[in-house]
Amino acid sequence: MRMLSADINRKLEAIEQASRKGVKVKDLSRLMNHPAIWFQAYANIYSNKGAVTKGVDNTTMDGFSEDRALNLIKLLKERLYRPKPVRRVYIPKANGKLRPLGIPIVRAYCTSMQWALGF
Repeated sequence: MRMLSADINRKLEAIEQASRKGVKVKDLSRLMNHPAIWFQAYANIYSNKGAVTKGVDNTTMDGFSEDRALNLIKLLKERLYRPKPVRRVYIPKANGKLRPLGIPIVRAYCTSMQWALGF
């Protein structure tokens, strides 16, 4: 797995500090051009049991690769990325009712950078 460079780490730490202070951070899309960011997001998500649950496009986090990351970066740069709706399932609750749960596709997992990177 790729390591985040010191420069990217500093940027991410600055973003985290700013967001904790309630400062609006702009131009996050520039960080998304670094494949190492995608691999870090993947590493943070993959250990979750839900990472092997299929989304609406029938893919899982298994098989995430540099090619997939580079393709996603390309789609984002060209403004061609269009998120798909989440797959909706209902989970039974203890009281007999059902709770809705949305299962996003793999790309949506990785593009939710703020959550994936722990902010």
